[in-house]
Amino acid sequence: MRRPLGAAAAALSFLAPAAAAAAGFADPPPAPPPGAADAPIPIDALIEALLEEHRAQEADAVLASLLASDPRNTDLLFLSGMVAMERDDHQRAIRLFRAILIDHPKAERVRLELGRAFFVAGDYGNAARQFQFASAGHPPPVVQANIDKYLYAIRQAKALSYSLDLSLAPDSNLNGGSSSREVTLYGLPFDLSDEAQRHSGVGAQLGATGEWAPHLGANSRLRLGASLQRREYSGSRFDDMTAALYAGPRFVMRRWDLSLLATASRRWYGARPYDVAAGGRITATYYVTPQVGLTTDLSVQTVRYDAATHLTGLLSSLGETIVYALTPSSGVVGRAGISRTRARADAYANWSGYLAAGYFRDLPAGFSAYVETSLAVGSYDASLPAFGARRVDLASSTMINLLNRHIVLSRFTPRLSYSYTYQHSTIPLYSFDRNRVELGLTTTF
Repeated sequence: MRRPLGAAAAALSFLAPAAAAAAGFADPPPAPPPGAADAPIPIDALIEALLEEHRAQEADAVLASLLASDPRNTDLLFLSGMVAMERDDHQRAIRLFRAILIDHPKAERVRLELGRAFFVAGDYGNAARQFQFASAGHPPPVVQANIDKYLYAIRQAKALSYSLDLSLAPDSNLNGGSSSREVTLYGLPFDLSDEAQRHSGVGAQLGATGEWAPHLGANSRLRLGASLQRREYSGSRFDDMTAALYAGPRFVMRRWDLSLLATASRRWYGARPYDVAAGGRITATYYVTPQVGLTTDLSVQTVRYDAATHLTGLLSSLGETIVYALTPSSGVVGRAGISRTRARADAYANWSGYLAAGYFRDLPAGFSAYVETSLAVGSYDASLPAFGARRVDLASSTMINLLNRHIVLSRFTPRLSYSYTYQHSTIPLYSFDRNRVELGLTTTF
């Protein structure tokens, strides 16, 4: 019987035979029988023998020499990745396994080893993603059981996490303004103010989140998190920034994640304070299967506006999200939600809801694509006296996200995003359309 590739590989070595068969990898040729000294030794057998003798540096040199003449050989790249893991060079292993997946996105065995490399490197978000997609290939029970162990360990081990997005954002309607130059108030025409009219421009966008989650007990943690969202344009009239904080306990069970959080946020618009909010949120995720997660999010917060005090009130929302990994290289996302906004003026109190569906796929040449379409509706409680009508909005949106996993700058990869939104309103002032492009870098891929 063949032995595993070294001590460091042992954590997932028991996955190898079943996972390789499931992924379509051929079993390695057997070692030559005793007495066949002149028979060529298969490269995988040679590398295994060197690793068992703790000669990983020599194994690396052998593979480097072979790759110099055949740099796209997937078997050699895979063995090099395993040797890199043996040498605790986890980032190099990640690069090598990713290089294989660029041309072979359905290679489940490689996804398993990439997930393990991310796990050992402490990048739990990307590790979980790889294991979930590997689960979608319906591996044999022994493989799936160990994937489950890794996913549970990830949810318990994740203590420090962050994400960062930087982009340039050309926008055809950065303030969501009307294309009209004129508005009818109390039955009379008035010129629309410059700030209410449609404006286009190119801005810079920053999105950053971070969380520290120290242990409270065997299956619980304290979540302490912060986020910052900023869009900045020429001048400052339409700059938009929100800073948020949250804190509370998180309970981790075999199939459940439950967080009870206190939340607070501050928003600035046009370089001036706009609103402040405080409240609470309950987030619960149930893992129906390793590749299917269902998340429920309930939040209640009081929102106080600095200038537009007639908008001040209570905001309550309920959202559902389902993530389903269809295959080792594709998945779907479904989202739905409803919210209730109360305000001091009834004409600004409203009910709103949304539905969204998205599809993700890893493509050849290292590209990954995500397409989402959504529909949102908002219905207000009372008529706006100046317009003599009650506002009802219906908005549709389509978004396409494209990134290339082949290009990695430290932990960043390039991202290109395009979205189109059209909103129809019973009050024409609130009808608009918008094209938006984002070109930047992201740590989430």
